[in-house]
Amino acid sequence: NVHVLTISTKLLDMAHSARLLLVLCALSNVCGLFRDGFEVVETGPGGFFGAVVDETTGTAWFGVDDSPARIIRVNLDTMQITGKLELHPDEQRLWCFVKLGSYGYVGVESPGGRLVGIDLDKMDRLGYSTASKYPLLAGTVIQNYGYFSAGSNPSTVMRLHLLQMQHGECKDWSSCRYEVSLNQGEEAVRAMFSDAEEKHLFLAMYTVPGRIIKMEVPSLNRISDLQLHAGEDKLLCGTRYLEAGLFGTATSPGQLIKVDLRSMTRVSSLHFISGEDRPASLVVHGKYVFVGFGSAWAEGTSSVVKVDIERMVRVAAVVTRQGQTWLYTGLGYKSWGFFGTRGTATTKHATIVRLNLQPTFPGVPVPPTFNESGATWITLNWLREYPEYHNGGAPIIGARVLLRPANHHDWTSEHVYGYAAPDPAAPKDRIIRVHEEPLRLTDHGYVATVDELAPETAYKFAVILTNEVGPS
Repeated sequence: NVHVLTISTKLLDMAHSARLLLVLCALSNVCGLFRDGFEVVETGPGGFFGAVVDETTGTAWFGVDDSPARIIRVNLDTMQITGKLELHPDEQRLWCFVKLGSYGYVGVESPGGRLVGIDLDKMDRLGYSTASKYPLLAGTVIQNYGYFSAGSNPSTVMRLHLLQMQHGECKDWSSCRYEVSLNQGEEAVRAMFSDAEEKHLFLAMYTVPGRIIKMEVPSLNRISDLQLHAGEDKLLCGTRYLEAGLFGTATSPGQLIKVDLRSMTRVSSLHFISGEDRPASLVVHGKYVFVGFGSAWAEGTSSVVKVDIERMVRVAAVVTRQGQTWLYTGLGYKSWGFFGTRGTATTKHATIVRLNLQPTFPGVPVPPTFNESGATWITLNWLREYPEYHNGGAPIIGARVLLRPANHHDWTSEHVYGYAAPDPAAPKDRIIRVHEEPLRLTDHGYVATVDELAPETAYKFAVILTNEVGPS
């Protein structure tokens, strides 16, 4: 497809008083890191909070933070809802959701400390246990144990023997439950996960500044902690990548903190841009993490940003549809990422958004515009305000500039003028000149100077961008 913008502006060079009449256009194809589908669920003002997945069957269960709380079962391959379960009327709001075998365990806000058991295959409520006086804010499963944090001050962390609970072997509650208290001021654990060897538990604290606590499992002995820098406040999410932990701050804009889990040292951080507030969900896929934000842009949308974990740089991003905001839930399956949104007082529903995480061709380049010109030359740029939202899910590695006389009606290979950077997808016998090094492109320096133009002549210009998949 050719997207054409016609400009009939005189470009005056003060020395030569020459004119170049420009017709500017851009060539494009399909855009991606792209929205692959979505499923709308009626929720009222509630939304999705917590999810578990069975990767062998492609089935996921999403918790609905509503009154009463609910569970939605989804076939991830077809994006079809295959089951629904509503908890008891007094079991309201949903904070955490874990899975062991075919059983799920849901921590609700009210009644405080209640953990509800669910047969995930039959979508039946099995019963409940009162694990604490306070709501269970976060949880994870390590081997046969469930580990949960309670929203007390200071927080408590408990170990529940879920397998014994499933077998009805917890008549003596003390034999299945063990609890320790954190230090004073350490309240609100908002995420927890284990290391690869399942020997340690890591807690992300919603404190100012944020703090990460490392505990031994199953003993729950405290090993060490790491207090983050000033401004790296209120950890809202956390996950593991190899030997590193990734943590998102509930700040505006948000930050992503990378920590070496073995030495408990801070490695690096990434500051997001304005509007990318409160990173709330993290989906690791390969060497990238896809960050969903717990915020809403002015247009009633939110975004997912792809981050290169090794380099800690933003690589690509995508905007959700209008009304799809507050991405507090995320999980990965195959080459997809699934993000659960929250309903509002006006929408009355929430959405499960599926994203294809594999890169595709770059998105539509903006029509090139001119910066300055002379008698026989013009400097063009095709800059965008948020270039990572349009690169197809992978960095731009080449840019091809085309021009032709305005009275020519078709683009052919003879119209390749040159390259803002070497374009691996371009016909090699047509390279005339290279203007910029590829490194400039990684900094979004999408600029080229076109010379040897005839004065008083109308031209059409186009730009083709290339990423690792191919040209736009």
